[in-house]
Amino acid sequence: MPAITDVEFRQFSANHHNAQRNWLLVKLNTDDPAVYGIGDASPMQDDEQVKDLITGFVEKYLRGKDPLESELHWTTMYQDPQARGGRLATTAISGIDIALWDLKGRILDQPVWKLLGGAHRRSIRVYANGWYTNPGTPKQNAEEAKIVIGMGYTALKFDPFGQANFYKISLAELQLAEDRVAAVRKAVGPHVDILVEAHAKFNVMNAIQIGRRMEEYFPLFYEEPVSQERVAELAEVRSRVNIPIATGERLYTKFPFAEIVEQHAADVLQPDIANAGGITELKKIAIIAEAKHITMAPHNVCSPVGAMAEMHLDASIINFEIQEYHAEFYTEHYFTVLDGFTRQVDGYVELSDAPGLGLELNEAEIAKHPPLARVTSAGGTVRGI
Repeated sequence: MPAITDVEFRQFSANHHNAQRNWLLVKLNTDDPAVYGIGDASPMQDDEQVKDLITGFVEKYLRGKDPLESELHWTTMYQDPQARGGRLATTAISGIDIALWDLKGRILDQPVWKLLGGAHRRSIRVYANGWYTNPGTPKQNAEEAKIVIGMGYTALKFDPFGQANFYKISLAELQLAEDRVAAVRKAVGPHVDILVEAHAKFNVMNAIQIGRRMEEYFPLFYEEPVSQERVAELAEVRSRVNIPIATGERLYTKFPFAEIVEQHAADVLQPDIANAGGITELKKIAIIAEAKHITMAPHNVCSPVGAMAEMHLDASIINFEIQEYHAEFYTEHYFTVLDGFTRQVDGYVELSDAPGLGLELNEAEIAKHPPLARVTSAGGTVRGI
């Protein structure tokens, strides 16, 4: 059995309609140069700190160890440090964990979805994000939505609330947000799912007012209507708005998700595999959710590695809802920096039988797209809460 030796990093960038992204990939090596695993540890900022954490974890806990023992390694990396948890630490663990699962698949010559127990589905339904102008006019967003549907998607998400709001929203801007959603609904028709994103920036009063005005457009879900910091606020919005509530991209490990499930505060959970604890932890979050018949729609601003890891997880869980998918709205090299990443067709991504995650680094292409010194996002929030 190959033993873990050390870790390397690859970094690259890409742009989409509303943002520039940097990604941090983990290459976990063994004493067999031909056997390694690839992970995603993209924090969206603080990359150097995450790299230091990963290097320390590998040196202290993984060097010389069996890569098949991923559950043991996860628990040790999380439980042993005095300063347990936090976004940067769980992002570091996530990157290592994804790489371990990829490595296990390569060693055993099996796809990750099979190692997770098998596939409830091999076709993963995805929704489009990154396609819209923010702030855009209702007509502009409607025309953009038609393009998305023309690409085969059957679901799309957007933040209709513009940029000039935080906690509160004026009646004028609320009307404009509703007009955007109404225009998109009219453009795509009654059988395409619309997902409404709020970026965790409203207080309870405004989130409820907004949600009630969105009800007639039948969103699949209303994402992060309030901050993730107080579960009681999320539960209050859910109890007073007749739209499914989704949350989770700013939460890490199983523990806050368990509280959300216990308090009936959300209908859909959205952990990010590159930040919340990797494949190992998202599988546990899915099981906690399954016990209350809550579904999973993992958050994804990941590299192709994280996106593919999420889709292998999606295949293995019974309570999968839908998968976020930005890929076709990034600059084209998003599909060439790793060989094996799959495009959607008619709103679905098909999983292969390739070992591990089914991806290989394209070193030459990665080198052409170095990380940006500064990244920005116009996803709809004035402040990054």
